[in-house]
Amino acid sequence: MTDAVENKQVEFGALEVEGIKFAPSVAALGSTKQLVLGGAGFRGLEISGNLVKFTAIGIYVDEAIIPHLSPKLHGKSIEELCNNELLFEEVLAAPFEKLVRVVFLLPLTGPQYSEKVVERMGLLPNPGIKEESTKQFLEIFKPENFPPRTSLICSFTEEALKLAFMKTDDFPEDADAVIEDKWLARAFLASIIGKDGVSPLAKLSFAERMSRCL
Repeated sequence: MTDAVENKQVEFGALEVEGIKFAPSVAALGSTKQLVLGGAGFRGLEISGNLVKFTAIGIYVDEAIIPHLSPKLHGKSIEELCNNELLFEEVLAAPFEKLVRVVFLLPLTGPQYSEKVVERMGLLPNPGIKEESTKQFLEIFKPENFPPRTSLICSFTEEALKLAFMKTDDFPEDADAVIEDKWLARAFLASIIGKDGVSPLAKLSFAERMSRCL
């Protein structure tokens, strides 16, 4: 199975969502380690009968997650991977770095974004999040603004959440802020790819591409 997985890894190519190009791989923040593009899609809401698209989201993972997931998920269909959040629960729990690039399609202030994230995290079971971590998260975003086509880079490790603000086309090498709280990092990621995650299309894209490798 290992050889088959290795042969399929080349299928993780670039994707384009709403005119935003997501590279096939990016370096993890503060590292030279490359993470591959698992999937991408937009986040939208229907407002007054119109679909309003707010962000485009790209989900990157360490390639080492594939042989980690294969024994449990090998041979399952895309529908099976998505049912009961099977794939995404396994990805959340896997001890490998994940990275999400959030590209703003409409202008948003830092507080507007961070307060909505905290609201969503509050709907999840988060027994270990420290109150000071949530305050730190909100403080980091206070001075920020996100004009269209600017990006937020979120790196999720076993120990921390790393954040970088991407104002140009150059992908950042290092984090602008780090919150040492693994529970906050996991809750933030769960709000994106977990149950009722913000972009069902990004999740479906991720499941489709991962299914080819598992």
